[in-house]
Amino acid sequence: MSRRPRPTIVILGDCRYDRCVTRKISITLPDDVAELLDREENASAYIAEAIPLRQQREHVRDFLARHGYTVTDEGIGRMKQRLADKKRRVAAKVAAGQL
Repeated sequence: MSRRPRPTIVILGDCRYDRCVTRKISITLPDDVAELLDREENASAYIAEAIPLRQQREHVRDFLARHGYTVTDEGIGRMKQRLADKKRRVAAKVAAGQL
């Protein structure tokens, strides 16, 4: 009888994911999100990694707000578009041998 392989270990801070699990929960997700998680080998680790990233974004927004800056989804969209335009211009210059 063969043994099951050990699960993949994901490092989250100072704590190994497989040893830090303290609760099992059930959640309801939109179909597209559930389908994405269905393709992941370890959906719990995927979610556990995503939450700190979201918290970090929220901390940055809070920090900016405390210093007089308002971050909006529209502003983020505009900045993403500006960055994409800049990348295209730089790539065109590189292709033309100008950089």
